[in-house]
Amino acid sequence: MSRRFTAEEKAEVLAQVERTRRRTGWTLRRILRRLGLPRARYHEWRRRAEEERLADRPSVPSVLSRILPEEKEAVVEYALAHPRDGYRRLAWQMVDEDVAYVSPSSVYRILADRHLLYRWKRSRRAGEAPPAPTRANERWHTDLMYLRVGDTWYFLVSVLDAYSRYVVHWELLVSMTAADVRLVIQAALERTGAKPELVTDNGSQFTAKEFKQLVRLFELEHIRIRTYHPESNGRLERFHRSTREALSEEELKNLVQAREVIGRWVEHYNRERLHAGLDYLPPAEFYRGDPAERLRERRAKLEVGRKQRERINRQRLQAAA
Repeated sequence: MSRRFTAEEKAEVLAQVERTRRRTGWTLRRILRRLGLPRARYHEWRRRAEEERLADRPSVPSVLSRILPEEKEAVVEYALAHPRDGYRRLAWQMVDEDVAYVSPSSVYRILADRHLLYRWKRSRRAGEAPPAPTRANERWHTDLMYLRVGDTWYFLVSVLDAYSRYVVHWELLVSMTAADVRLVIQAALERTGAKPELVTDNGSQFTAKEFKQLVRLFELEHIRIRTYHPESNGRLERFHRSTREALSEEELKNLVQAREVIGRWVEHYNRERLHAGLDYLPPAEFYRGDPAERLRERRAKLEVGRKQRERINRQRLQAAA
């Protein structure tokens, strides 16, 4: 790693490190050793990425790189309109929606100055996670969630792809028999043609004869999590928590209306909502898209924002002189 790297190459190395940590659970030291990248250089690149100056170029006077007042106001206005989102998600949503081309670190400082930071309370996890999947449809997670609609309890069954966090299929059921749950999983399998590992808890629906027949019919590997250890199904547990938070703002009156509301939420979750575990991209990008291209597009927008910021600051300095 003695040669000079372009800004794009540095950004790709940083992204590769994060992907490897997420998918393998390796320590940072082990990953950097495999890459032959010194820790000091890695941390320098991380710092420079947050400051939007990965490229090796003469430093620009800090006054020209200063965030514009109108950019700050755009960030604050957007944050107020999205009070549940953390600063990293806000930053990349604004880049994607062409609201402001400002890095996450700059968004953090702006919101901190206005006392507008929002932090999710992280759930504690026990035990060691299994090796992460490396492609879509390699492993699916499925489970049930109780959902109150009007005066009746229904059951939301979701099938989530572990690699992309994409919701492959879902159904809102009036009962939760093994036969009902089997039909939901079968619909997902027939629609995609996939043969994933299937992760479930030890509920009666997943240990019944009907479910075992499904596993044999589609030649699946069924992975049941440890008893009293729901963290092993954590990806789906997190989706269910997000679903409850999203639906808490809706009044679910009847089964038909509830299915429409859930359908809109799942579409938003899959295609628009930026996921912290996916480089702040939506699940659809990892399930069927090109995440590397989307990340390159973001970096290009940040560079456009930097150049425009310097030009405007220079013009304002000259006008004030």
